[in-house]
Amino acid sequence: MKAIIKLVLIALITSAVMVSNALAHGSLEPMHGGVVKEAHDMVFELVREEKSVSLYVRDHGEAYPTTELVANVVVLANKEKSEAPFIPSGGNKMVADITINDGAKVLIRVSEEDHHPVTIRYSF
Repeated sequence: MKAIIKLVLIALITSAVMVSNALAHGSLEPMHGGVVKEAHDMVFELVREEKSVSLYVRDHGEAYPTTELVANVVVLANKEKSEAPFIPSGGNKMVADITINDGAKVLIRVSEEDHHPVTIRYSF
């Protein structure tokens, strides 16, 4: 009986640790209607808009200021490659003057001084 109780306790503790680690960097739920990816302990939400795309950045569930970030987007669609820089747009938002159609593959590269660049991949 003691062995079963020990196994149950170990399972509960392990589950609690795993859940807390999974939630450590904030929710992966979209906050702006886009597609969310996590990379290097940061959360990136890419939102397709009519004539542009927006990128929202979060760290541990909090908005991460984009004023010091340098980012660009590469869109691969219909055997063509398009690129555009992201421009900080206040708060944790960056905007690029490019469109992303269904079926496209998207690469976003984000860098900040004193940090190595992060690449995020999306498929639509």
